[in-house]
Amino acid sequence: MAWGRPLSLTQVKEIAYSHDATVNDVLMAALSGGLRHYLRDRGAAVHEIQAMVPFNLRPLDQPVPRDLGNKFGLVFLPLPVGVSGSYRRLSEVHKRMTEIKDGRDGAISYALLSATGLTPEPVERRIVDLLTGKGTAIVTNVPGPAEPVYLAGTPVRTVLFWAPTSGHIGMSVSVFSYRGEVTVGLMVDAAMIPDPEHVVAQLELELDALARLAPSRSRRPPVGAR
Repeated sequence: MAWGRPLSLTQVKEIAYSHDATVNDVLMAALSGGLRHYLRDRGAAVHEIQAMVPFNLRPLDQPVPRDLGNKFGLVFLPLPVGVSGSYRRLSEVHKRMTEIKDGRDGAISYALLSATGLTPEPVERRIVDLLTGKGTAIVTNVPGPAEPVYLAGTPVRTVLFWAPTSGHIGMSVSVFSYRGEVTVGLMVDAAMIPDPEHVVAQLELELDALARLAPSRSRRPPVGAR
């Protein structure tokens, strides 16, 4: 497991605003760039990495139900690690995420997951293996409290978490925003990535590159070299 330094949520929002993208687009593009450079530094050429991304199906203005519980589907987002240039990767991620939002994959996968939970365990295991066999990583982005929270009167400085994986998934990338900062936690199969801290470091460098590219909204940004 590895985790990065707290990043400014304001800076990430500014990058997103400058490029007509979302905060999630920026973070997924930074992850794509981080994985690209990590793999290239080790002589590996990969075109895409299939990420399973939880897709929220509950309207943001809808109150949390009394019985709690999540309401999300899983969608596949091909991370464009084979695309050169920070801006090109961000554009490609934004395009792919827009297609996912406009489609029905999230609702269909939610229904499938709900039905799977009612099947006998051997059937459930086979379905999980089938789904996870199509992906390499699970990536989740959770917005936390904007204001500090306290534990026994002591302010919580930062929050880290690592999303669990199932089946054949060998990588979990967890993004959490809290108190105006964003932290990234990475959990991997050590046989696949023995030095996950280098992936996190490359992700941070990619965010810095996107920040340098951020233009005024009145002109098209240049194409980055990373």
